Amino acid sequence: MNERKEDEDREAGEEEVEEKAVGRLTDEGVIVNADDAERIYERGFYGEIQEDGTLKLSPVETLLLVERNRLDVRNDNNESLDFKALTKIFIKSNPDLWIKYLVYRDLRSRGYIVREGFGGKIDFRLYPRGAKLGTDTSKSLIYTVIEGAPIGLEDLDRVTKLAVSARKRLIMAVINRQGEVTYYQVSQVSI
Repeated sequence: MNERKEDEDREAGEEEVEEKAVGRLTDEGVIVNADDAERIYERGFYGEIQEDGTLKLSPVETLLLVERNRLDVRNDNNESLDFKALTKIFIKSNPDLWIKYLVYRDLRSRGYIVREGFGGKIDFRLYPRGAKLGTDTSKSLIYTVIEGAPIGLEDLDRVTKLAVSARKRLIMAVINRQGEVTYYQVSQVSI
């Protein structure tokens, strides 16, 4: 009788293991096949659905999904690329990738929907928890800086004006030397 109870307890505690999606590393980024695209998109709003039904992932999205063991990325030789190999590949074309990844991972771990930013050094658009893409709009823009690194006043003025014109809150994500992220809301002051 105890064995039966233990089996039931074990089964109740087991979570459904999600099958890894498969992605291909291409010149345009990582493309997830159409069979897995909808599942990955629906379970966190990752990437952009393409006309052919595939899903195009950004480097930070790819790294997070690989780190969380939800994505297997393969190269042209059908070899699986791990987190470290992908990071080396992505950093070649984007030296600030690691800093952006730390912010992206932190925001995702807090339950936010995070999408790529747009021009003017805005790294990410931040949607509230539980938001629905296509219905809800982002409420904040994320501007990433490294602690101790100088910030040009022109850059700060540009991103502040961009946030004001887009009617969004500007949040500065400051990364310290240990890789921890602290967030500050930035406001425009008129004198």
